[in-house]
Amino acid sequence: MLKGFKNSPELDFSIPENKEAMLKAFEQVDKEKGQDYPLIIGGERIMTDKKIVSIAPSTKEVLGQVSSCDQELADKAIQTAHKAFQTWSRTPAEERICCVRRLVDLMKKNRFLIDAWSIEESGKNWGEADGELCEALDFFNSYIMHMRELDKGLELVDTEEECKCIYIPIGVGVAVPPWNFPLSLLAGMVVSAVITGNTIVCKPSSDTPIVAYKFVELCEKAGFPDGVINFIPGSGSVIGDYIVQHPLTHFVNFTGSKEVGLRISQKAAEVSEGQIWIKRVVAEMGGKNAIIVDSSADLKRAAAGIANSAFSFQGQKCSACSRAVVLSDVYDAFVEEIVACAKELKENQGSGRDDLPMGPVINQNAFDRISGYIETARKEGTIVFGGNYNDSKGFYIEPTVVRDITKDAVIAKEEIFGPVLAVIRVDSFDEALEVANGTEYGLTGSVYTEDREHIQKAKVEFHVGNLYFNRKSTGAVVLQHPFGGFNMSGTDAKTGTRDYLTNFLNLKSVCEDLTY
Repeated sequence: MLKGFKNSPELDFSIPENKEAMLKAFEQVDKEKGQDYPLIIGGERIMTDKKIVSIAPSTKEVLGQVSSCDQELADKAIQTAHKAFQTWSRTPAEERICCVRRLVDLMKKNRFLIDAWSIEESGKNWGEADGELCEALDFFNSYIMHMRELDKGLELVDTEEECKCIYIPIGVGVAVPPWNFPLSLLAGMVVSAVITGNTIVCKPSSDTPIVAYKFVELCEKAGFPDGVINFIPGSGSVIGDYIVQHPLTHFVNFTGSKEVGLRISQKAAEVSEGQIWIKRVVAEMGGKNAIIVDSSADLKRAAAGIANSAFSFQGQKCSACSRAVVLSDVYDAFVEEIVACAKELKENQGSGRDDLPMGPVINQNAFDRISGYIETARKEGTIVFGGNYNDSKGFYIEPTVVRDITKDAVIAKEEIFGPVLAVIRVDSFDEALEVANGTEYGLTGSVYTEDREHIQKAKVEFHVGNLYFNRKSTGAVVLQHPFGGFNMSGTDAKTGTRDYLTNFLNLKSVCEDLTY
């Protein structure tokens, strides 16, 4: 077992001091609303005429405006990162680690304000926001531990020559994080790159640019030199292909949709004029995750876990369960249980500030897309709970349960990324595995069962990167459940691990003949 690492504990908001601190943080957010935020390139603040408007999904309130980068400024950012790489790549690992340690301290010091901004901008509740901050801290601490080991190089066999095999950074990277984990995934992408000696250009999601800006500000305060971390929010259609194809880009770290991830992979594979290396792509691209419930399962426990997996953060997680695959003899009983769970969640849906189990979806486009899938579900099956949506004051969609769905239905095949659960009936455990695997994705999955043979069979045949038994399919914890998927879910880069850092390093063999 791995020793010397402990996961960061989440805040207990039932403690009056924590609750009061959170409420004060919201007051500070209210004071900061409406500000204009610049690009940050080489430490320089740059305002542009074109802006990205950040909207609170809970209320549709304007939170602020962030300058939008064009290709000329994107080129400046990459050139700046390339110049900074010449020095940063030769900075001793312990000095880089010291910057990350200071960042850990700053994150803890500013914890409540960071949580409050995450709640406002992404629509999370208090626990979800603080859980994300803890994940970021876990990434930092795990990468500190792993970098110290990697800095020793590879162990080699004895020889008369002096031989070493050392890890060296590879160059300028591009980070393209998603909106659903605007802090932890951005932070993990940035720190994994810079702790290994690379420099980075960050293009945050246009839905959550303020959280990203706040994080980059903390990186500056932590002592990362100018140019090591550059902040360039902007439209994907304007600068997306450009920064991927730039001849000085060495790697791209992306989390988001399959369509964008595949485009990045395609564009990164094309060699630009002046480029003399093969670009690396680390990609996590979503899932169509299934949870199997067999005849031996505890149905109440299964329903509670599936409801949590399907509806927490409104189903806006790549790990979320969107298909419950249930054996026929317990199908009707399970549907009753999952409806009861969904009903309880619906009664506790509201804004992130209200700290309720369910909140809004991220934006108007998501609202329209998910509500469209709900209308498709009405035709393909029977909606037994939910199915209603309202965007008059925020982007709210009820937890929706659809029964009598076939394995080939649209809502059983396509990633919805919202609070919609398809319940599929099967006649055997073998069929359940076939249905669960019958998708182009392979990210997460779970099985509720008391049958050891079924557990052993699923361990071998359920083809996903993160497989669970008798628990939810979401909530992967750093170095407890290293996260990454198969097939069209991405490149299976297990975040938080030593292996993950090697995506951003080259191995260099150095040998000297001492007898010369």
